[in-house]
Amino acid sequence: MPRTVIAQISDTHIPGRGEASHPGADPVGNLTVALAHASQRCAGVVITGDCAAKAGTDTEYSAFAEVIATATVPVWLAPGNHDDSAKMQRLFNLPSVNGRCDYVVDLPGGRLVVLDSSRLGREDGSLDESQTAWLDEQLAGRRSLVVMHHPCIRVGGLAFDSIRLDEDSVRRLASVVARHEVYAVAAGHAHMSCFAAFAGTQGMIAPSCAYEFGMVDGKFSYQLGEPQYLEHSWSTDGSNYLARVVTVEPSLWCTMR
Repeated sequence: MPRTVIAQISDTHIPGRGEASHPGADPVGNLTVALAHASQRCAGVVITGDCAAKAGTDTEYSAFAEVIATATVPVWLAPGNHDDSAKMQRLFNLPSVNGRCDYVVDLPGGRLVVLDSSRLGREDGSLDESQTAWLDEQLAGRRSLVVMHHPCIRVGGLAFDSIRLDEDSVRRLASVVARHEVYAVAAGHAHMSCFAAFAGTQGMIAPSCAYEFGMVDGKFSYQLGEPQYLEHSWSTDGSNYLARVVTVEPSLWCTMR
């Protein structure tokens, strides 16, 4: 049976033209390669926030727009804590509900539901009651993949868990998700790949396409990222959901003999 395939790219952190990223990092090159690969095999690409490197400036979004224009499939966006949601809605003509970048994409066998967990000036995420009520309506009667920037699951350690989705939002989200058929609740933000049970389904965190985070000898550290994304797929009748991390690096692949 045919499958619906969606690529989730996250935390691209594209700097403005001529502006610096972390030493050695190549966010523009990585995103370009990941988009090219996903365009060959996916129905579309959702980028779950931190599209901009630092603060959602016009120069950052101009550079970001140049890169995503290279994709040959639809690209859907969700804002992160380094983004400006209102500006993204305006510049990229994104749908919204009550000023939040919340919207639905109908796909064969299911729906992609995008939520705006960003709050300008805050690192942690939040969903207000009107957003979770709207989500409840959108999930009714349809298998869905829910995506946002901030994770609903814990990854361990105060540095990460203090800036995830806030506790009240997690409780409301879990209550809604548990009532419906949800493939997964997938986020970014943590710059690491993580998977955990959540409200009768899976909570997921996609890897960053720019650079990965971690603790080394008790110090907050990063390693250079790769062109990578989290691939979500399901049969067009809505069954057989699968998620896997895809790393796009031709030099790592060898032909079996």
